[in-house]
Amino acid sequence: MRLRSVCIFLLGMLLWAPHLATGQNFFKEYKNKTLSAQLSLGAGTFFPAPRPFTDSLVEQLMPVLSFGIEKRIASHLSLKSQVGFQAFANSEYSKIKQIATPLDQGISYSFEFTPTFNLLPYHHHLNRPKVDFNLGVGIGYLATYRAEKFNFQLKEYTFHFLEHSPFFPIRSSLILRLDNRSDLAVEGVFFYTCLDKSSNSPNFNLQGNHFAQANLVYRRWIR
Repeated sequence: MRLRSVCIFLLGMLLWAPHLATGQNFFKEYKNKTLSAQLSLGAGTFFPAPRPFTDSLVEQLMPVLSFGIEKRIASHLSLKSQVGFQAFANSEYSKIKQIATPLDQGISYSFEFTPTFNLLPYHHHLNRPKVDFNLGVGIGYLATYRAEKFNFQLKEYTFHFLEHSPFFPIRSSLILRLDNRSDLAVEGVFFYTCLDKSSNSPNFNLQGNHFAQANLVYRRWIR
């Protein structure tokens, strides 16, 4: 009799287990998630400050990679922390020779905190709109390492520079909802830096040394 009761109990548990797991997964999915992870891939360019004895500079598109964590604070407000890597290169254009020759190349490393404001409010990650727009302005710190070429008396020399400064990121993006926990965004970014303030040529350092990017961003709500 006792064996029969144990068998009935075990059989009932086996039958009930799938329903219990389904209920737990439903509760886990329905629980509001306010933390998301982001991966960005794109292309960017660098707008260098004018150089003495240089006719004009030609910017090049180079790859961009960044990782971020975003915390939703309110229905319209989130706070993003992000690290990024951007390669950059420029060429010098000669009006006399009508050609562009490589001038410098390097990579920038950035870390930032950016509050972002989304156009359409939502209080739960499952109630996100299918299409949304956000805008953010933040503050961060940026370091660049570059190799730059100089010609003197028919000889070419390469010098290496390590520079760093605060910067102000400006971000705008169009966000498309993929599913309950995933989004895809197209993002435009501009980094206003203070790198020109450390230039050794004060007469040629105005309105330069800034970065721009166009990125494709994948966002996943994790907690």
